[in-house]
Amino acid sequence: MHDGDADVRPQQDVYAPPRAPVGDVGRIRFDATRTAFHVVSLRKFWCLYLATFGLYQYFWLYRHWGQYRDWHREPLWPAARSIFPIFFMHALNRHVDDALRTSRTVHAWRPALSATMFVVLSIVSAIVGRVAARVDTMTQLDYLGIALLLPVGMAMAATQRAANAACQDPGGSANARLTAANWLWIVLGCLLWTLILIGLLAPVAPP
Repeated sequence: MHDGDADVRPQQDVYAPPRAPVGDVGRIRFDATRTAFHVVSLRKFWCLYLATFGLYQYFWLYRHWGQYRDWHREPLWPAARSIFPIFFMHALNRHVDDALRTSRTVHAWRPALSATMFVVLSIVSAIVGRVAARVDTMTQLDYLGIALLLPVGMAMAATQRAANAACQDPGGSANARLTAANWLWIVLGCLLWTLILIGLLAPVAPP
C-alpha cells in the first residue's frame, strides 16, 4: 500500500475515509461521498432540516443507507429505508455504533435511546398531522406538529454526530458548505414556511 494512494482503503481500519495524497493533506481531507455513512456538519444539517420543514429527513436517510450499501456492498434498498424510517432507524444506529467500535473511536452516545426517540416522536408527529388535517382551521395540534420538528431533529442529530465521528470527521467539515441545490431547497422551504405562518396567523372566521 502506498501512503499517497487515495483510492486504496486502509486494511487496519475499514471505516477510515480515503486518504488524500501527502502533498494535498492540508488542502483536501477526503471525499464525503466515499465514506461508510453520510458526513455533514451539524450546522448544515440543522439549516436544511428546519428550512425544509423536516423534509430533509428523507434525503438524509437515503444518503446514509446509500453510502452504507456502497461501502459494504450489501443488497439493500435505500429508498425503502428512507420512506419507512421507523422500521430501520435502530439498525442504522447499530451500524454507526459498530463502526465506532471497530475504528476504536471514542464517542459518548446512546444509539438505542436516540433511535427510540426518533421512532416514537415520528409516530406521534404523523398521528398529530393526520388528525390536524381533518380540521379546517388551525388548532393546537398544528402548533404541536410544528413543535415536534425540534425533538425529532435532535434524535437525528445524535445519529449524525456519531456518523461523523465514525467517518473520522467529527465536525463534518468535508460537507459543511451549502451548494446551489441546497439553496434551492432552502428557498422552496422558506416558501412553505411562509404559507404555514400565513395559516397560523390568519384570523379564524366565526362559525
